[in-house]
Amino acid sequence: MKLRNAISRYVAYKQAIGMVFETEATILNSFMKKVGPKVPLAKINSDSAIRYLNGRGSVTLFWHRKHDALSGLWRFAIQHGWTDRSPLPIRRPKKPIPFVPYIYSREELKRLLDGTSTYQQKWCKLEPITLRAILLLLYGAGLRISEPLRLSCADVDLAEGVLSVRFTKFYKSRRIALNGQLLPVLTEYDRGRRQLGLRRDGRDPFFTYKSGSTVRRFVVEDAFLRLRKHVGITRQNARYQPRLHDLRHSFAVHRLTAWYRTGADVQRLLPALSTHLGHISLSCTQRYLTMTPELLAEAALRFANYAGEVNDGQI
Repeated sequence: MKLRNAISRYVAYKQAIGMVFETEATILNSFMKKVGPKVPLAKINSDSAIRYLNGRGSVTLFWHRKHDALSGLWRFAIQHGWTDRSPLPIRRPKKPIPFVPYIYSREELKRLLDGTSTYQQKWCKLEPITLRAILLLLYGAGLRISEPLRLSCADVDLAEGVLSVRFTKFYKSRRIALNGQLLPVLTEYDRGRRQLGLRRDGRDPFFTYKSGSTVRRFVVEDAFLRLRKHVGITRQNARYQPRLHDLRHSFAVHRLTAWYRTGADVQRLLPALSTHLGHISLSCTQRYLTMTPELLAEAALRFANYAGEVNDGQI
């Protein structure tokens, strides 16, 4: 069995059982480019695998991600009798310290939004009003970056104030109510695209360039990088700088903090937050709830109040 054919069948199998498997497929195709698509699985040696895993830099969490993707492929291949061994190293290096998401303060969020009108060069394809609307959706609705870019005009019901987010990371669709801050922003953006004469048929993309073509993810990420630097939001002496995806983390943490402050039943509301974020389980949501000092303080205050009530009851 040649590597190209094995990867094709493995990816098809994973997607057939309901997995998106996009990142893993990208890793496997990258490995295929390194060693050659026509090489038989049985002839791939450990040196080739280790060179791909190590790359050119130091070991990162992505080393382990690559190892996991390749391990799955070889387990699949061995089960089907395409080879009888795996070239991957048995011993894995220790994982580096996990990445900690950056939680934007409300002041930093304001700087980002205000900076959309001044950050860019004239040659940039992405209009300020488009970038601002996308950023507000990422933070205000807790969306993944791919989700607003996939919205069609039919998915954005401004009359009802509802977004339909379809077939995302876990092949789950969900409907999100637009609050009183997001709805005017999207209404204004929609008015602008109509004035440009852009099509508003159901299947047309909602977020577009002036030309009417769909906004690409790498363009938004590049624009955000320049915007973040423009407004001066950085981590001091840190390898990992604040990311676009951290707007989603910030949404989750700010929502939880607000619930603590208002005395809401957080345990009861967490499943609703998980559903809103499009997660398949609470364990997925847990990774988003980075314990910021503000969140820890609210949780500690809640516990102190609870302990006081218990003591008063005993007395």
